[in-house]
Amino acid sequence: MKKGIDVITDPEKAKVLVDPMRREMMRLLAERSRTEHELAQTLGLSEPSVGHHLKILREHGLIGIGREEAEEHGILQKFYETTSHVYFIDSRKMPLEIERYFMAVNLERARGIVAALNMIKRGTEYVSARELEEFAKVLASTIVDVASRYTKRWEGGAEEIVSRVYRAALRDLQAKPTSLPETVRGLLLAGETAQRSTR
Repeated sequence: MKKGIDVITDPEKAKVLVDPMRREMMRLLAERSRTEHELAQTLGLSEPSVGHHLKILREHGLIGIGREEAEEHGILQKFYETTSHVYFIDSRKMPLEIERYFMAVNLERARGIVAALNMIKRGTEYVSARELEEFAKVLASTIVDVASRYTKRWEGGAEEIVSRVYRAALRDLQAKPTSLPETVRGLLLAGETAQRSTR
């Protein structure tokens, strides 16, 4: 059984996931174990190219061989899978060039939450790029802190654990508004007030 979440604090391990093709392989292998051939067909890559990426992912402990099966011609097929359902990068432990690379992912998460909060309160507030980036940093740190609670074995799927982490991170942020930057506090408190009024 896989670990629930792996919080990555090693910059070398995080650097491996800068490559978008490796991240897509990780997503596919988190769903179910696959062979090198299956991955090559799904991704539209050559098997040697896929093999190169798999080797790097294995060397950094991000994937492993889940099982091996002999084909009818006696060739042993290796089925690769991720070692955890989900991976989060702790940007606070990364050099700037890696932290900035993952900012795009953090911004997308923050945009989604800001959009949800605005929908809840039926507001049309504009959030500046600076405010969104500030919120993204606070959110990413809180997500990593919450994710650290889910590093043991996990029987559910990746989407279930991510939903739990995001929900718990939002609750944690709403529980400590005075320690947050004013822009982040305003967004979260508006959403919290609206949630109470719709219950």
